[in-house]
Amino acid sequence: MSRITITIGAILAFAGVSVCPDRVFSQDRIVNTVHNLSASGPGQMRASTEQQICVFCHAPHNTGGMKPLWNRQVSLGNYQIYQSSTLDATPGQPTGASKLCLSCHDGTIALGNVLSRSDQIRMVGGDFIPAGLTNLGSDLSDDHPISFHYTSGLAASDLQLVSPQALPLEVRLDAAGEMQCTSCHNPHNNVNGNFLALKDRYGELCIACHAMNGWSTSSHQSSADAVTASPTAAWPYATVAENACRSCHRSHTSGGKERLLIYADEEENCLACHGGQVGTANIMTEIDKPSAHDPRLYFNVHDPTESGLSVQAHVECADCHNPHAVSAQAVVSGYIPIGETLKHVPGVTSAGGQISEAQNEYEVCFRCHGDSPVQINGKISRQAETSNLRLKFSPTNPSFHPVVSSSPSPDTVSLKVGLPSGTMLRCTDCHNNDSGPRAGGGGVDGPHGSIYDFLLEKNYTTTDNTPESAFEYDLCYKCHERASILADESFGEHRKHLRENITCSACHDPHGVSLTQATGSDHTHLINFDMTIVRPLTGTNRLEFRDDGQFAGSCTLTCHGEDHDDETYKP
Repeated sequence: MSRITITIGAILAFAGVSVCPDRVFSQDRIVNTVHNLSASGPGQMRASTEQQICVFCHAPHNTGGMKPLWNRQVSLGNYQIYQSSTLDATPGQPTGASKLCLSCHDGTIALGNVLSRSDQIRMVGGDFIPAGLTNLGSDLSDDHPISFHYTSGLAASDLQLVSPQALPLEVRLDAAGEMQCTSCHNPHNNVNGNFLALKDRYGELCIACHAMNGWSTSSHQSSADAVTASPTAAWPYATVAENACRSCHRSHTSGGKERLLIYADEEENCLACHGGQVGTANIMTEIDKPSAHDPRLYFNVHDPTESGLSVQAHVECADCHNPHAVSAQAVVSGYIPIGETLKHVPGVTSAGGQISEAQNEYEVCFRCHGDSPVQINGKISRQAETSNLRLKFSPTNPSFHPVVSSSPSPDTVSLKVGLPSGTMLRCTDCHNNDSGPRAGGGGVDGPHGSIYDFLLEKNYTTTDNTPESAFEYDLCYKCHERASILADESFGEHRKHLRENITCSACHDPHGVSLTQATGSDHTHLINFDMTIVRPLTGTNRLEFRDDGQFAGSCTLTCHGEDHDDETYKP
């Protein structure tokens, strides 16, 4: 047995710590680590003449009485501690082993200032730990929380923590059951790098405690995409899967303090990969388009605990995607309620209730476009007016596009072959990338950005006096046969109106007409007039559409200078 092994074994024995041969063998490696601060140490920080290794932390005599035979003073100052809206634990000021670690790593006490010596041990390269990732300072709000009780109750309330009874042997709580620096770090063994208790490759150390919903099947857990050089030096491994948690998080001196993100701007952690550098889904290209859900317009407005009925409008990546659960969605020809990219994301139901995990795509959209609707540029002013899409899609309405519920109407005769009456739609069947797979392109799927207004997948012209063409109403003709519309199969004057350059949107509201707002008209067939084009009848101030049965009805209004006074149409 080497001299250093005997010394460490003796110290731990004095401290009342049991020592087994394999533990002693692993601890012997401290001589080759930067925690060897003696003159023989391999690091830049080392003593000028001192030969003893353990003396910088331990001594058999003349210590301050703290276990394990601690040979250093500890800071008496207060620390800023980690805080987060998603933290169920209640960490306080550092205690136990964490307090001991900070006697070097907060940078306030000289490395050679030990209790067993009357004179400070002089160091090469400076007496204090240098600035950098290992100098945590007194602000621990950007570091993983420590000194809190990790209990079964905590794991049960958090729902994404491993029970303390199930922690690996290497991840140790202290005698009081508290999580400390030494839960993740073994100061005597650097075999895993950074003195980690377990390897951090593939997130092994993190998932020892964190059981994130959906992680085992997520794209970020399995992605073989090669990473580029990171300006933060936070990606030590070759692929996204290998970096795992470290792809987005940094446990010490993080840029985004809450949730320990590498970058302070939440979206930068996503765009570091999805800006065309690493991930195959290049989102940067999409959010640079004229119409976009652009997260760069907001700075850390999103909070995982926020109400789904928040009045502070914002769209950040984590509003729609759970990075721990998201996985790639295969393009399918049929209807699916919700895609794999929206897994484990909260939502708002069609009844207005908040749910922790959306089961339908529209429930994610209703968080912003429901009871707390965001302002939409260029929004059309309608006869029956509301911005609440949850109300517009209600199955109790006079008419609605079938997003929340099927609408097997016999009047919709123009549907394309393969789209039977009653076919359900998703929001992203209309609002999507103009160059994505559902538009026939090779871009990323989803409503990140589009060259068309209202974030539409295809062109939909709402400007009056626009000549009809396949392009102008390309979005409508995605589901409705142009030939059927122009042949007046459902409305005897479709062709006339379109040839007179009256837009589809002049009469039809594409989402639906809310029963709570619908007055003065029947509002079937998505009839909800654009008030900038269609006006009340001159002299009577009446503005009405009446449904007189299948393919029959009447209009009372003024449009393009022409009065319609109960003007009827029939099959």
